[in-house]
Amino acid sequence: MSNKIKENAHRIGLVALPVAVSMASAVPAYAAEGSVDITGIMTTAFTSVQGDMLATIAAALPIALVVVGAGMAVRFGIKFFRQIAK
Repeated sequence: MSNKIKENAHRIGLVALPVAVSMASAVPAYAAEGSVDITGIMTTAFTSVQGDMLATIAAALPIALVVVGAGMAVRFGIKFFRQIAK
């Protein structure tokens, strides 16, 4: 799987950058009198996206660890019993 990612890294980068920029710039903009703090708006947007991503990772990580651990246990168990059976 990592070979496929390495082979398609350029394509992934071409897609990921515009998606990230469009997500970060999806900030409601209203006509305002005076100056608008674009830096503050962008900082808030990126902070919000960061928080959402970390919350998603924190929710998915325990499940992923259990699934990967179970797969590894089965794989090592099969190898162990094959060695004993010889």
